[in-house]
Amino acid sequence: MSLEAFFYEVISPKRSLHLMPVYGLLRVVAVVYALVQRVRARCYRFKIFQTHRLSCRVISIGNLTLGGTGKTPTVMKVADILKRQGFKPAILSRGYGGQSREPVNVVSDGQSLLLSPEAVGDEPVMMAKRLTGIPILTGRRRYITGQYAIDHFGADVLVLDDGYQHLPLHRDLNILLCDETHPFGNGVVFPAGELREPLSAVKRADLICLTRCRGEAHSNQVDGCNHQQVPVVKSGFRVQSIIDIGSGEELGIETVRHQPVEAFCGIAHPLDFFHTLEQVPVQVVNQNFFPDHHEYSTEELQAIENRARQSGAKLIVTTEKDAVKLQGHAFSMPVYAVRIAMEILEGQEEWERHLFNKL
Repeated sequence: MSLEAFFYEVISPKRSLHLMPVYGLLRVVAVVYALVQRVRARCYRFKIFQTHRLSCRVISIGNLTLGGTGKTPTVMKVADILKRQGFKPAILSRGYGGQSREPVNVVSDGQSLLLSPEAVGDEPVMMAKRLTGIPILTGRRRYITGQYAIDHFGADVLVLDDGYQHLPLHRDLNILLCDETHPFGNGVVFPAGELREPLSAVKRADLICLTRCRGEAHSNQVDGCNHQQVPVVKSGFRVQSIIDIGSGEELGIETVRHQPVEAFCGIAHPLDFFHTLEQVPVQVVNQNFFPDHHEYSTEELQAIENRARQSGAKLIVTTEKDAVKLQGHAFSMPVYAVRIAMEILEGQEEWERHLFNKL
């Protein structure tokens, strides 16, 4: 069992009795962690810790929970909309999982992919391969990478990928993403739960965006924490196209529709990927789960191929995020990545009003 799987087993309400002492210990640590997060937030709020301001507009997109809420598709959507409206956006990411420790890493200058997933992480590379005309940079201190984007690329809007907790940089718009199906996880702060910080942090949001909306009535959990009564919009993800990993060609979803497929992914919520495949639809003969940001070995990929053949699958499908780490592997059967796009389902007017600062 992986450490990630063990963590979720411990914090689950259905945990085994023998895990109760472990969970009890984590609850004690969580109290301390929550206190530290509250103190940190207040230090920035009351200017005890310095917040730096850049010379252009800064839009932050992030969440309160561990794992994915659809931040990357939302960041790409926002940056693309801004570019289409005549702005010069740049995306700033920390580059989670990347090995580079340079203060500024230019993943893309808006035209070419310049760095590898090993150096800067899989998500920035995925965005760089998908977006044109939008520089993408990584680095721990967003003020430094932001200033670089302004000086070298003429950026007039900066989009922070996973920036809700990055308090050292002033944000002009704070968009908080909440997965409609489980907006706050188990409601407990890490390490006894999935919250990165206490629910009181919701008050920093200027706009709340519910993601993965499927008509399920869970938004009341968000309403109960939305004491500032900021606008709430609803969004979903749809399958946009299929990418041939070998050639990089973008194809219509009819390429794989109704085909028997072997599916695998290494993302925070793998069941969401398999739910997405139902939109196509395809016949999934096997589901292969890996930890988030997983680095695939040749043996693992070969095992997936072997299972696909034995099960009668005609092709293999994975996520666009996973696909960026598969370029060096030679597959002997067709492999496709599913490209998804974020779309606003309810609250389009509020979304645009905040995005374009029409206040």
